[in-house]
Amino acid sequence: MQIMCWRRFIRVSPAPETIPLRIAKENGPDANPDLAADALAGRVSYNPAVRKLHGRAMRLKRPSTKARMIGLVISPLIALLAGAALAQESPPAGTAAQTGTQTKIQVNFLNSCRPAQADLEEMGRALALVKERPRFAADFEISRGVTILTEAEARAAGAPEGSAATPSRWVRIRKEFPDKAPLTDAQYSLSVERNSASETLALHLRESKEALQILISDAVTGSAAQVVKANTPPDRIRIERFGKASIVLARCGVIDQSAYEPLFRAADEIMEQYRAAMAVKTVVPAELAQLPRGKESKAPDTNH
Repeated sequence: MQIMCWRRFIRVSPAPETIPLRIAKENGPDANPDLAADALAGRVSYNPAVRKLHGRAMRLKRPSTKARMIGLVISPLIALLAGAALAQESPPAGTAAQTGTQTKIQVNFLNSCRPAQADLEEMGRALALVKERPRFAADFEISRGVTILTEAEARAAGAPEGSAATPSRWVRIRKEFPDKAPLTDAQYSLSVERNSASETLALHLRESKEALQILISDAVTGSAAQVVKANTPPDRIRIERFGKASIVLARCGVIDQSAYEPLFRAADEIMEQYRAAMAVKTVVPAELAQLPRGKESKAPDTNH
């Protein structure tokens, strides 16, 4: 059996005249005389007794001078590019430590009982922007719902301890302003949990450079009907600013806050105007009456 294989087996053969002698020496007296003839003719033969292949030698072609020159030019370039990539991926050993020492953490503490004088002046300017009677556009939204928070959700929202698994019944009224108004929209919300009720008025300013949002809120012990009918005065004012910490002024019973009464009165007047303009005394009780008082529902019901 003959196997023709020109590229897979590469072997340097001895001189042609020594091939018969080597074949006879390797194969012994049972050597096949045809092996010598095949080897001299340049054919590859396979001897089952010895399991060796014999054939003519194949010389590898040496690369040309032009190919060697290209290799000499490209090899340093590849090494240079690899070194640059490694330098970008591996920063110096001291870089991480140096960055860690330069990291700064800033914590802002809000003194809601006694804000700074500059913050009080900025709060007064923000409230003056929204003291006029609101004139809404035609777009509005009224929504109602029941929400039950888990322990984790209550902690994340900053709710008092024990507020989890307590259904919160709420009503929300949102109205839009015309394009040329200083405000984009106003949102009033009332929430009832157990024996307490809270209401919040959120006003979003359109192009103010100082204030982005004004929040006026109050919380009392009692029913929602009592809060709405009594025109409860606000006990907390919050000004959200762009790129700065918020300004907060809250009622604190143990501190003399007589100097802040003008701000609280201004916030109370704004709240009363928006309650009347948004028909809170009529809409809120009617919407709350549509809500279940137990835990049957968690999905909000929205009317437009």
